[in-house]
Amino acid sequence: MSPQPYDITRVAGILAVPESAIALFDYMIDGLRRDVGSGLTTASVYDLDAMRSRRVYSDDLDAYPTGNFKRLDRNRYYARVIENAQPFSSTTIEEIADVFFDWEKIQALGFESNMNLPAVANGRVIGTVNLLNVGGHFTADKVAAALAWQPIATLCFLLLMQGDPENDSFMDPALTSRGPVMEGA
Repeated sequence: MSPQPYDITRVAGILAVPESAIALFDYMIDGLRRDVGSGLTTASVYDLDAMRSRRVYSDDLDAYPTGNFKRLDRNRYYARVIENAQPFSSTTIEEIADVFFDWEKIQALGFESNMNLPAVANGRVIGTVNLLNVGGHFTADKVAAALAWQPIATLCFLLLMQGDPENDSFMDPALTSRGPVMEGA
């Protein structure tokens, strides 16, 4: 078993400050970029009764604004991530097109590989960190590296849930964007 990629003392220090959800999320994103690689990163929370997700983080607000809702479809992604709390990854645009209605947008942005890392608490998925990169990127080794960050992802989403679940995000409110709108409706 490889050592954890994060410094638990640093995590404890982050948890002790105000806005710890945002600070811890930033720390995790830096680690995922270093250990896994991502050309574009978003994060989502889920409203399963309405079969939709809401974006709570984006490092490309023009392409993927926060606050927007995205329709959920019952497909391989849903079964793997939402029902079975396992990461979903693909290495080709064809695999992405099979499960995501916005695959053409993903490809137009230059990405053809994705990974969704679920945050799991009390046996259910409470959010996902969503990574995009060039074709072939999210191999089994990359998924394993991302899984090492899963406890921190879960902690981030638990912290976020302490606030306003309808509006909070992992971003400075001054940076958040236009939402909410429904994508894929």
